[in-house]
Amino acid sequence: MAVATSGAAASGGGWTPQQRAYRALMVALRSAYVHDRHALFWARHRAKVDIYKYAELPKDPAQSSETQMLLNLTHEVASFVATHMPVRAERIKAHNDRMLKMPVPEAKRFRQEYLEKEAEHDSWCRQRIFTILQRRPPPPFPYC
Repeated sequence: MAVATSGAAASGGGWTPQQRAYRALMVALRSAYVHDRHALFWARHRAKVDIYKYAELPKDPAQSSETQMLLNLTHEVASFVATHMPVRAERIKAHNDRMLKMPVPEAKRFRQEYLEKEAEHDSWCRQRIFTILQRRPPPPFPYC
């Protein structure tokens, strides 16, 4: 099997709109969960399952308004994940440097507050994504 290395294939010119939306979502998820392989696996799995449910819709976005709406929602979720959920190494490094300069009891409390804020932010992000996905039409017959 030959690997396509032409400029059009490498830039995504030969991809369908569905493939571009899927790729944007996968890139965003990878940037959000690069530090946690378990979370990355399950986020990708949930995305694949949701996309598979809508596989029976017409492939051409110009042919179906539902397909176009799903593509727009996928890009919206990918944009949200890329904007609000990326892992920033400099932020983690700054947090670790601050912890090293603190006395142990204060550092433990600081770490606990940091983890609570991270969990709260993750919950907020999940709620926002869930709200975006509520605008989807119901999937075709077998999955309703």
